[in-house]
Amino acid sequence: MGTRGEPEEGRTLPGLALAVAAAVAMGGAAPALKALGAAGLSAVNIIQARAVVGAALLMLLAAAVHRSRLRIHPRDWWLVLLYGAVSLALNQVAFTMAVTRLPVGIALLVEYLSPVLVALWVRLVQRKQLSRLIWAGIALTLGGLALTGKVFSGGGPDRLGLALALLAALTLAGRFLLAERGLRRYEPLVMSAWGTTVGAATLTLVGLFDPFPFDALDRTSPLNGWSVPVWVLVIWVGAIGMAAGLALAVAAQRRLPPTSASLMLTLEVVAGAVLAYLVLGEVLTPAQLIGSSLMLGGIVLAQLATTRRRPPR
Repeated sequence: MGTRGEPEEGRTLPGLALAVAAAVAMGGAAPALKALGAAGLSAVNIIQARAVVGAALLMLLAAAVHRSRLRIHPRDWWLVLLYGAVSLALNQVAFTMAVTRLPVGIALLVEYLSPVLVALWVRLVQRKQLSRLIWAGIALTLGGLALTGKVFSGGGPDRLGLALALLAALTLAGRFLLAERGLRRYEPLVMSAWGTTVGAATLTLVGLFDPFPFDALDRTSPLNGWSVPVWVLVIWVGAIGMAAGLALAVAAQRRLPPTSASLMLTLEVVAGAVLAYLVLGEVLTPAQLIGSSLMLGGIVLAQLATTRRRPPR
């Protein structure tokens, strides 16, 4: 297995397209996640189901496309275990628990501090210079996220909830940094397949305390006037929200630096809000529209800075 380098010159636009597609896929699962909750599944059961479905699909696809390169070298298993168990499984559990104690908008805002954490790691640990435009873009994106996520709509902060949301931010930042290291040796599909498999195994162990109710797969749940079978919703969140979203995100990171990739994926919040409007009829407020515009502006600003100032090779 050959060593793979930094994101390649001339591949920025495909990387941006993949990152946008990943954000749309992840955010596009929001209506199905809401419908699964309405069907009586707990938050842990929902993330268990989507992790198992996503892992099965990604592993089958990776085995078909990269069978000869599917093996993980023994010295890299620590990376795969951290990537799957911590940055995927623990991240989902921490965020799910955070939203039970905090307004969703605040939990999202704290979790999506991850681009700031990634940028700090790149600057302080990797000793790479970052343009002021990148920091300005991050600030603009977080301000837009605060409006889009309705952070100021009420609800007092809960200390444990904030701690859990911060843990979600740390593990999400770790996802980008671990993926960056893994992509030096492995294909994006292989990295995402093994990561989701480890994550699904970890979440299955969590299921010992909250077993998945398989009889719920025969139920239906209302979705925009339709009665949708729960098993269809499980496939939706697993195939699109997990498998497609993660594979596209990792593929994007092959072409983008981690600062850009982490910032681009905050578009998941915008994609989720737009699809909730289209599918569920949830109306976007003027503040959310302004916030979405600010997020897009911040992402464009940071990406322009990244394009103009490539790190030295």
